[in-house]
Amino acid sequence: MSVVAPRARVFLLLAAVAVCVAPGGHGADTRARAADAPNVSEFEFHRDHVIGTSLDLCVVAPDEPTAEAAELTVLNEIERLRTILSTYDATTEISKVNRTREPVPVSHELIEVLRAYEQWQLKSGGAFHGQVGDLVRVWKEGERAGRVPEAVVLDRIAADLKRPGFKLDTDARTVTRLTDQPLNLNAVGKGYIIAKAADAVRKAHPAVTALLINLGGDILAFGSPPGGTGWAVGVQNPFTAFDNAAPVAGLRVTNQAVATSGDYQRFYTIDGKRYSHIFDPRTGRPADGVSSATVVANDNVTANALATTLCVLKPEEGLKLVAGVPGAACLIITSDGKQIRSPGLKLFELAPARFALPQDNKDEKKADPWPAGFQVTVAVELPKVEAKRYRKPYTAVWIEDDQGKAVKTLAVWGNAPKYLKTLRDWWKIGKGDGDLVKAVARATRGPGKYDLAWDGKDDKGNPVSQGKYVVRVEVHREFGDDVTQRGEIECKDKPAVVKLDKNTEAAETVVEFKKVGKK
Repeated sequence: MSVVAPRARVFLLLAAVAVCVAPGGHGADTRARAADAPNVSEFEFHRDHVIGTSLDLCVVAPDEPTAEAAELTVLNEIERLRTILSTYDATTEISKVNRTREPVPVSHELIEVLRAYEQWQLKSGGAFHGQVGDLVRVWKEGERAGRVPEAVVLDRIAADLKRPGFKLDTDARTVTRLTDQPLNLNAVGKGYIIAKAADAVRKAHPAVTALLINLGGDILAFGSPPGGTGWAVGVQNPFTAFDNAAPVAGLRVTNQAVATSGDYQRFYTIDGKRYSHIFDPRTGRPADGVSSATVVANDNVTANALATTLCVLKPEEGLKLVAGVPGAACLIITSDGKQIRSPGLKLFELAPARFALPQDNKDEKKADPWPAGFQVTVAVELPKVEAKRYRKPYTAVWIEDDQGKAVKTLAVWGNAPKYLKTLRDWWKIGKGDGDLVKAVARATRGPGKYDLAWDGKDDKGNPVSQGKYVVRVEVHREFGDDVTQRGEIECKDKPAVVKLDKNTEAAETVVEFKKVGKK
């Protein structure tokens, strides 16, 4: 989702999660740019609730009908592969395999994915595994019961995972499970789907000269946008995982894949302690020590497999593994915040200065200064809408003081100027000024849910005083309503919570003023 940050040119390149928002329901956003290929333009689309996450798509094509046809091709291919690889649907091929120990006829796509798991399990020394479904089950049960799974149970599963888990018969095209451990393809399934979707576009729409697909933070880029030398991709900071937070690093890629895995977006909470959803199959315990791992690779399956594996291995082991994979590079961020880069990352990484934040005006004295260590968080949810051609509506989230004066725009989703003005209340202050987000590689999160943070600074980067502030959320959709949510919250010396009532376009928005704590 593209984000426009009016008057606050906080980052030159990247400020939020996802890619290239389409003007919800208004048709594709067309932004022709000066380019070496003057007869193509960039068209941008966004959809939520696509295989349990969000889809952002940038298509470089000669016209809008071609771009929209490419979008439909991507969606159709994703749905086709979902019916093969999803463990959340009892009718899929993988679900049928998980219900029996007998041979099950399957497609060549499922065999390809399982071959990849075999290869990466071997390459990783068992740190990567495709049969962690039983571990997922016992840790979910432990979270519900409020206690960590018993060691004897985890040891039994880990021992089981050391045995061959399945047998592939390529000639008969069947899969046979050899143990009771269910198959779980989440680690590379999404990457495989992205790659196949891009292949489908290239085959069906040769006029498409470049494409960027971001499926829940996993990214494929081929070609370059008009006038560019590659696609700009940010890397989410695992310690400030808000949709409007500054990325920790930036990459420029073309004809590459980018994937991020981490313990910060999905996890289990037991007795007040967080446990990663990424497991070490060798022990049955959640991985620890690495908060996130981002990988650039020549293909999505490799990027996904490496990103997951790097969260399990020690950093020095992970760097050694990456060094043996042609074309791969990585950024590992440890739990204590240390950033570890493979030597090859310098080929893709943008200058750190591109991501510098504005400095505080230390000479400016404020009465009743903003309380140290506090921030406002805003949890926005745009629910699923059952409509054939539905795309994300235009949405603005901003802060006003108690006199109604705009202080800070946190995010605006939708980047076509001619449609931004349909956000009537926000347009009075925004006027379409802002910086464009291209893409941010991040750990997968749920669809339609966006978390924003305000650190008590205005659009110029200056700290504000403590006091009462108003949070505004405005949503507009074609053939829908222009609706707003509004709530006042006191930002002084103690926590506060306000909930903004749901409406026809947005679910209940939760606003909290609280002290920033560690995970």
